[in-house]
Amino acid sequence: MKKSTPAELTVMKSLAFLAVVFQSALLYVMNYRSPHPEEAIMIGMLFHFVKFSAPVFVFLVGFHMVQQKEAIHYRRYVSHKWVELMIPYIIWSFVYFILFSSHLHVLDAMKQLLLGEAAPHLWYVVMIIQFHLLILIIVPFFRWLDQKKYWKSFIIVSAIIYIGFITFISPIVQSESYIHYVDRTFLAYFFYFCLGGMAAYTLPAWRKFVIRSIPFNTFLFLSLFIVVGYELFTSQSIFSIDLTAITYLKPSMVLYVTSEIFLLYALSITIVQTKSRLYTALRFISRYTYGAYIAHMFFLYVFAPIIPTTMYSMLQAVILFTITTIVSIGVCYIIHATPLSLLFIGQAREHRTISILSLSKSKKSVPS
Repeated sequence: MKKSTPAELTVMKSLAFLAVVFQSALLYVMNYRSPHPEEAIMIGMLFHFVKFSAPVFVFLVGFHMVQQKEAIHYRRYVSHKWVELMIPYIIWSFVYFILFSSHLHVLDAMKQLLLGEAAPHLWYVVMIIQFHLLILIIVPFFRWLDQKKYWKSFIIVSAIIYIGFITFISPIVQSESYIHYVDRTFLAYFFYFCLGGMAAYTLPAWRKFVIRSIPFNTFLFLSLFIVVGYELFTSQSIFSIDLTAITYLKPSMVLYVTSEIFLLYALSITIVQTKSRLYTALRFISRYTYGAYIAHMFFLYVFAPIIPTTMYSMLQAVILFTITTIVSIGVCYIIHATPLSLLFIGQAREHRTISILSLSKSKKSVPS
């Protein structure tokens, strides 16, 4: 089975990965380098600016998953996703256990593994695998939507339900009870998945709408950027800004991130059309995003101590981001064709992926 991947989605995937690494660098500097108040404000603003990463990844998964045209062999599909996503996740979780925990009991390790708590960024894998497990429901539903042409009604109703759900759970995710783990369920991000699915089925109209909405959406994005920044700085002291308190799960952030997804899609189309070196670089990065995503926190903590503390905090963050990105992608590039590639699965061979959905007995090579 062949699945088409618009070039702009490749660009978006790379931009989302770079945003993740930059978030991690900003968090490290904020937590361990004690920036001055004015630097902390700038870091908080930049952190908001690159906060689009997880919703964009969910959008991309939605775009690709709903395009399945053939009958789905569920066991093969789940087995493939287990190898592609979960084995690297488990391996790197144990690496992070060693890195971040000096004394860890077996039960604590199992809890962290199930909840994606071995490292700050691993919650995403726990959340995204849930969408894959629901593929037998998701794909037929989107086919039915396309047959009925209910896309406008679907996305409006989805947005209303999602905003209501986020408004309800927003106080819960700040609590200390186990209920707050709703933040890593598929329910907490289903709107971005629906948006990606709709874009896949209505691609020409979607592209046209995204481009036409740039003037209004730019104004909307800047307005929402001010709103979410105001919420951050009025809820905390500028002398003790906590970036971990910035959550996707509040109504203002939903509107803000959705607006940013539209702008990023338009930006990605523009980058593709330029056919510049930037596009070439982003296309290269996109081949290794999952492996580099899983591993980047390790490299960040390895190289962070070598960065001088005497320079400006923002400069420290930029240098740490640059080194971590280069090393993460470079290591994945070097070893992805070796037996060790299991550690970095997901970035693998663009033209040699095995179709797990084929019903024929022979295996066919298809582009990923």
